[in-house]
Amino acid sequence: MKNIKTAGILAILLLGTGTAFSQSRKTESTKGVEKTDNDKTIQVEGVGHKLNYTLNGGVAEVEGGDNTVMIKGSAKKIAVSGTGNKVYIDKVDKVTIEGGGNVVYYRTAGTKSGKPDVSLTGVGNKVVKQ
Repeated sequence: MKNIKTAGILAILLLGTGTAFSQSRKTESTKGVEKTDNDKTIQVEGVGHKLNYTLNGGVAEVEGGDNTVMIKGSAKKIAVSGTGNKVYIDKVDKVTIEGGGNVVYYRTAGTKSGKPDVSLTGVGNKVVKQ
């Protein structure tokens, strides 16, 4: 009887671990939530994704909620819509944000002023230099 309980507990733990790993993999998977076009366009849609990209002068679009997108390189434009999204990028020229509580963090901008051109619509959206 003790062996049956132990086997049952181990089975539950293994199933739980497998489910946890499959969910974390799904969250970090790019299948079904992003599209890229010759390293010039990134499109992310969904909720709760944590994704990393490299971009060289293209466009990034993030739609949904509570996504964290890290982009190495530069973008001509970043468009964010939804709630609670965070985008980190090295260099950006233009940022458009719609929704609420979205933040774009950048290191430098490709404009003369050193700040990206910004268009904010909604509440609590911001563009922050790191």
